[in-house]
This record gives sequence, structure tokens and C-alpha cells, in this order.
Amino acid sequence: MIALIRTEFTKAASRTRSLVILLLLIGLPTLIVVAINARSGRPDRDGGEGLFRLASQSGLLVPAAVLSATSGFLLIVIAGTLAGDSVASDANWGNLRYLLMRPVSRARLLIAKAFVAGMLIWAATILVTLAALIAGLILFGAHPVTIPSLGGLLGTFNISGGALALRVLIATAYVAFGFSALLAIGTLFSTLTDTAASAIGATVGVYIVSEILNSITQLGQVRYAFPTHYLDAWETMFTQNTYSKEMIVGIVVQVAYLVVVGAVAIAVFDRKDIRS
Repeated sequence: MIALIRTEFTKAASRTRSLVILLLLIGLPTLIVVAINARSGRPDRDGGEGLFRLASQSGLLVPAAVLSATSGFLLIVIAGTLAGDSVASDANWGNLRYLLMRPVSRARLLIAKAFVAGMLIWAATILVTLAALIAGLILFGAHPVTIPSLGGLLGTFNISGGALALRVLIATAYVAFGFSALLAIGTLFSTLTDTAASAIGATVGVYIVSEILNSITQLGQVRYAFPTHYLDAWETMFTQNTYSKEMIVGIVVQVAYLVVVGAVAIAVFDRKDIRS
């Protein structure tokens, strides 16, 4: 199994697509940090909203602002690409039949591909954080921050540098794990089609629809089952100085999607007639 994962990881990481994603994950956070610096230096501008308004106080807070901006779309697209491409790309190239000729069960092959895609999703999220952290420390340094509670109505609270670093670490892990449902959904779609673009489009489409439906408050508690509902639950660590219980619920929801949809993907792939 380890050898299979190593082979799949080498193959996935060596693609041109991976290099493009790497450059994007480094370049965009750096550009965002430069924009934060430029905006905060203009007395005629307010510095943005939410975490962006606070980011210039400390380079340790910058990764939180960048994660907030990228986790809603960019990282979803990248994660959807990595997950949806896992099986369908081999089918599209006509390599899938040859892969299955090896003395490895279909379930193990699919798990290996999904595991590699998950590793790359985690790596992408961590890279965004590191790029933002390095650029933030260079431009703003490492300082504790003072944050107004609920717009200043309830006073302010301070977060030390060490606490900021710990919360950035937790936020990064939470965001990365928050794509577990997307990983399972993308893997399932990847087993249903021989075209990688179709699997990727369907995966990203599901998350976009989920975000749209999640914004409709009239749906009530139905929204709690959407894979995107708890994606930003980590932000209260920085904006309200609290570890939200919704983070625990969000983890449970992601695990449920991963187990249920993952099992369906294995069942589908195990019974699929491979012609390519």
C-alpha cells in the first residue's frame, strides 16, 4: 500500500498542473498581503472588512485573513481539481486498465488515489498559510493584536503572539480537513466519468451550490447538513476570542461525508466496467 501511495503521489506531483497550482498558491497570498499593506498605508481608506481590517496589526494575523479569502473559492477549486482528477484522468488517458492489471484490488487503488489527493489538498492549504505568514512577517512583523469585540461595543481583547500562532495552526488544519467532504465527492464523481473536466466541474459545482443554498436562511436547519456550512467556524478564534463549538460539529459533518460518500465511491468503482 505504501509503495502504491508513493507511486501515485510521484505521478500526481510531477504533472504540469501541480506546478501551476504551486505558483498560484505562493503568488496569490503574496499579492493579497501586498494589497493589505498598500491599503493600510492609505489614510483615506478604511483597510477592508473583517480579518482584513485587523491583518496589518501583525504578520501572525495575516494568514487568517488570507485563509478566509481563499477557502471560499480558490482552495475549493484546487481541492476539487485534485479530487476530481484522481481516477478520471487515468481513464481519460487510457491508463486505468493497465493500473488494474497490477495485483492490487480496486478498493486499495481508489483509497491510494484519494489519500494522495487528500495529501495534496492539505499541502495546498498549508502552502497558502506559509506564503501569507512569510509575507506578513516581512511587511508587518510579529506582534500581539488588540481586537474590538463586536465592533467595539463590548470593549476589546488582546491575543498574544504565541496564541496567534497556535490559532493559525488550528485554523489551517481545520480548513484543510474541511475539504474532506469535497475529497469524497470528487473521488466519487471521478469514478463515474472518464473525463477529468467533468468530474472536476461537478465537484466544484456541488460546493458552489452548497454555498448558495447555505446563504438562504429560510432553509433553516437543513443548512446544517451542507458540506460548506461550517467551513468558516474557525474565524471566531480571531474575531470573538472563542473556540466555537461549531468547529466540532463541522468535523463530525466532514467525517460523515468522508465515510458515507467514500464507501459509495468504492462500491461504484469496484463494480465499474473499465473500458479505458
